[in-house]
Order: sequence, then structure tokens, then C-alpha cells
Amino acid sequence: MAWGAVQEARLDGSLLARLPPAHVSALGALRTDPSAGAFGWSAVVDVSSIGSDAGAWTLRGSVWASGHGPAPPAVRGDRIALSGVLLVPDDPGFAEALRRKGIVAELQISRFELLGPSANPFVRATQVFRAFVGRSIGRLFPAREAGLLMGLALGDDSRLDPALARDFQATGLGHLLVVSGENVAMVLGPMLGLAMLLRLRRWPRFLLGLGTVVFFVVLTGAEPSVMRAGVMAALTLLGVLLGRPRSAGSILAGAVLLLLALDPWLVWSIGFQLSVAATAGMVALATPLAERLRPLPRPVALAAGTTLAAQLGVTPILLFHFHEVPGVTVLANLAAFPAVSPALLLGLLAAGVGLAWMPAGRVLAGLAMIPMRYLELVADRLGKAPVGWITGGGPAALVAGIAFATTLAWWLRTGRRPPRRAIAAAAFVVPLFVWSTALSAGPPAGLTIRFFDVGQGDAALIRTPEGANVLVDGGPDAETVSTGLESLGVKRLDLVVATHQHADHVVGLPDVLARFPVGLVLEPGCPVDGAPYQADLDRAISDEDVPVENPRAGDVYTVGSLRLDVLSPDRCWEGTNSDPNNDSIVLLVTYREDSVLMTGDAEREAQQVMLDDHAPLQAELLKVPHHGGDTSLPEFFLTIEPEVSVISVGQPNPYGHPSEEALKELAATGSQVWRTDEHGDLTVAFEGPGIVVRSDR
Repeated sequence: MAWGAVQEARLDGSLLARLPPAHVSALGALRTDPSAGAFGWSAVVDVSSIGSDAGAWTLRGSVWASGHGPAPPAVRGDRIALSGVLLVPDDPGFAEALRRKGIVAELQISRFELLGPSANPFVRATQVFRAFVGRSIGRLFPAREAGLLMGLALGDDSRLDPALARDFQATGLGHLLVVSGENVAMVLGPMLGLAMLLRLRRWPRFLLGLGTVVFFVVLTGAEPSVMRAGVMAALTLLGVLLGRPRSAGSILAGAVLLLLALDPWLVWSIGFQLSVAATAGMVALATPLAERLRPLPRPVALAAGTTLAAQLGVTPILLFHFHEVPGVTVLANLAAFPAVSPALLLGLLAAGVGLAWMPAGRVLAGLAMIPMRYLELVADRLGKAPVGWITGGGPAALVAGIAFATTLAWWLRTGRRPPRRAIAAAAFVVPLFVWSTALSAGPPAGLTIRFFDVGQGDAALIRTPEGANVLVDGGPDAETVSTGLESLGVKRLDLVVATHQHADHVVGLPDVLARFPVGLVLEPGCPVDGAPYQADLDRAISDEDVPVENPRAGDVYTVGSLRLDVLSPDRCWEGTNSDPNNDSIVLLVTYREDSVLMTGDAEREAQQVMLDDHAPLQAELLKVPHHGGDTSLPEFFLTIEPEVSVISVGQPNPYGHPSEEALKELAATGSQVWRTDEHGDLTVAFEGPGIVVRSDR
């Protein structure tokens, strides 16, 4: 902790913290591959020299570099020259996230120049090797499997198919795409075997093993998980060399201490935390759990014990950071276990042989495709399995989870039995907990709409007592809505509506399609320029093979007794202030005598058409269009006459939503107004003769 405080002080006093804002030119090397996003690219750059109008300096520091357009054709380790604006990010959350990487400044790039490969011969060798392997894999395998193999072997997700990545995350198999101790062992094992065949003595054998580990760590980008595995392997080799082998627990503790001394910022890395926790879980629990699974064949018992132990180690951290853990993860990992090593080893062997003789490489690639396709099938099928998720989070989940894992390890390793009173209490409490949880997970008593607090965006789940589930929009975050659906116990969505193409409505939908069976998707189907998130959604719809329709005013959809009348659009709009907003699908949702109007972001032009066409706009509950912006007609609200109005909006809001004019117009109708920025998640239930609104806050 003291060493970390020293590094904090050094960071605060560094030139990169004092120089912004300034126009600068810099020389450095890419620490990470440039990563493409929807509106540009970004990478971490280790800066060696920097200059501005105030002078020039030689230094050692890192910046977050961001640029517009496609990512430049460069890879980690390359030497580069940059020009742009150096600044401290205005967003406190982003600034804190960078700080936890040991970075205090962002460089917004106006000029990027590739100077050449790394000046370090060792790093340059890894660059050459990675390029050779990547080209060979690309020639031998289809794009989807090539991306998977690059992830399995090198932790390189640059070619990974987004739909496949979502499937792996939904089943808890995402760790397979991050290089870990298993990969290090698979590389180190054959090299040590070669050393034994060559009858090398202790020191040459140690140097060969250590060189292999260091080469592999640099090759895979020195990610936190592979650094942990690499240091553990190096300490193990050192112990064998000195004739003083140590327990796995001692080696893990030594590796963590050494890495945090070298880089205190690792303590904030979620990847490092998960890697250490999984390894600690396996060290403490894998063998005791496997011994208690003796009725199973020994290989199966060992695999199951190792999987359970690792999952017990990482679950508290996953809940703390991400608030969700797939319930199917243990089954998915057990099902995937037999295929991981064959896929990895056969794939790499095919890539190596293919460099020398392509026909033999293709034969091996064909064999490697079998376990790869099996892994894809496991991830795809189990990702939508009707198995609940463990949801929750916060410090309480972290402390309780660690306490449970520690107690379980103590109990299993000591062989002591818990007191009879504790067993009796558990036998009494656990059934009550399961019973109460099952009751809360059932369908609602009446029509219920859950408005998720997704910040500046929209997402709402409509549920009926018959079990119908309709999701309208998915919010601006990739996983918030899918996590919310899991916490509600949703297993299937009958209908998903993407009201229009804007990011704050569709970004979360691809992840929803990956995790839940969906009956039908509705979207406007109107052309729009520069809508990358809509393209992502369209690819997800195709990948998951979900039927899609483009409704128009007058269309009607029913799910049991739930009726959805499409009131807009009557066409694809052109020439308005915001054509995509006016293209929004507007739905009148009715269940028996209850009615809800879901308006998307429809603006004045679309509203006027609905008024002119005398559309049935009256509803008890209104989802206010366009986050309460000043884009609605007063007569539109007066015609609806809602009892309750909900504004889905984020805070702080750079768009001025909701506007004072819209709030006054809603007040003129006598409607109660509820806002997600003030009240969090909102549940609106039609109970008896009235409407009940429940707020998470």
C-alpha cells in the first residue's frame, strides 16, 4: 500500500499531469494494438519524448491515444510519432478509469506516423512470430474460426466475431479467450520435454524454460492474467533449479507480491483480480472437491473440481464488478473442457505445419475445426439455456462470497463437520429462501412495465400475468438491460422492438439476443447513414437467426391477450430535423382495459401525422417521447391525457432533457411525471382500478 501511494504521488507530479492542456508532438511505442470503436480508435502509448511550445522533454510515461477514422495499420510494440492535443479527460469516470491504469492524460491525435517495428530485438521477434502465425491461421481457417483460434492461443480478440464473443460471455466461457496459466503450461510443457530429450542440464533447461515463458508473455501482450501465470511458472522453474520447490499457494503469493511491486496499478485490474482469485480457488479447493466427487471417473472429477473451485474464487469479484454470473457456467465449462486443448494444440500445429507445407496444414486445420465448432455450439446453445443467473453486487456480495469460499475451503481441507445446529438452521432457512425467490420470479398479477434506468436512453420490459414478455429498446450500454432481465428471472422474450437506429436505443440489444430466445424483432427498416450500432444489431439478428419485420402504421401484433397497435411510422421520413427519431415505432399497448403508449423518440412531424390521422392515442401510461426534449406538440400530450408519464433520461444531461416546456405541457394534462434520472428503475403496475408506481430509490 505504501509503494502504491508512492506511485500515486509520482503520477500526480509527472510531466504528463502538469503539461495539459497543450498541443504536443510525441515519440513512443504502442503498448496495445489500436482498437477500433464506433467513432474512431484508441490505444495505450508508452511515450519516450514529448515536445510543445513550452519546450521538449525525455520521459517515461503512458497516455491514452484516441483518433478518428479507422484504426491505423500498426501493432503493439511498433514505434510511432504522434501530434495532437494533450488533455486531462473531463469525464470523472473516464479519468478515474485511466488513472487506475497509471495514466493521467489523453492525447487526441491529429497526426499518426508509423516509424517501424520495435527497437527491442526480443519484442521485434515476437512481432514477426505473431504476424507469421496470424497469416497462417488466416489462410487455413474460415474467418470465424481464425478469430476464435487467435483468442484461444494468443488472447488476441482483434479478429473475434462479435456474436461469438457474446455467446462465450453469456455462458461464462469468456476466460477461454484470455491467455492464462493453461496456455503457458501448453507452451512450456513441450519445450521442457524437448530439453529432456536433448538431455540438457539444469541451467540450460532453466534458461530454455524461462526464455519460453518470457517470449510467450511478450507475444501475448503481457496481459495481467498471463503475467500472473508467467511469473508463477518462472518461480516454479527457479524452485526446481535450486532444489527448493514450493507449494502452489506460496508461488501464487510470491507472484502477486512481485507483480504488485513492479506495477502497483495491477491491483485495480479486473483481469488480474479474476486471474488471482481463480488460481487461489483452484489451489485451495480443487483437490478437496475432486476427492468428494469420487463416484465420477477420476478425469471428470478433477475437471469438475477444478471448474467449481475456480468459479467459487471468481464469483464474488464478478458480482462486485458486473453484478451477474451465469448459472450455466459450471456446466458450460465442463462441456467445453475436453475440446479446449485439442482445439488449441491442433490449431497451432496446423498453423505451424501450414507454413512449411500447406496441404498437411489444411488436413490438420480440418481436424482442429471439429473441437472449435463444438466449442461454438456449446457457447451458442447454453447461452440461451433456461437457467437462472446469479445477480446482485456491491461490497456485501464481495465480502459474503469471499467468506463463504474461505469457510468452505477450511471445512473441506480440515475435514471437520459443521455443528448440528448450523446444519439444522441451514436446512430450515435454505428452503424458505428458495421458496420466496421462486414466488418473486413469477409473472406479475397485472400488466406491468419495467422502465430500466439506462442513463440517456430507453429500455422497457412489458409483462403480463399470462407470461408475455416484450422488450422495447435496449439502452446505450451493452449489458445493463440483459443484466436487468436476468435479475427479473426472464427466460424468453416474445417480442423485441428496436424503435429506431440511435445508439441510446439499440446498443444493448445484441447482447439481449445472445442471452435470450427471441420470437420476433421489430425495427423501422429505414435507411440511415453512419449508424454503426444499427449494423451491429442487424448482424446480431442474422447471427441468432431471429425473424425480423418492419411494421407500419395500422399493423397489429398480439402476444396472448396483449395487443400492440403500430401508430407510426407510416413511412420512412426524409428532410426533417431528425429523420431517425421520426422513424420511431410508436406502439399503443393494451391488455384488457389497461393501455400504454410507447413513443420512442417521435418528434413533432410524426406526432402531427398521428393527430391528423386520428390515431387512437389515449392511454393511461405514457412513455414520454425523446427523453422529454423540446420536440413534442402540446396537443399531442393533451390528446393522450395520461394519468402517469415516465421520462427515461440520464443525468447529468448535455442535451437539456427534460425541457421545461415539456414538463409544463405534461403538467397541464394533470399527469404524474416520473423520471429515471431521479427515481432509478421504475416499475409501473396496473393493479385493480389504479396504477401503482414503484421506484428503486
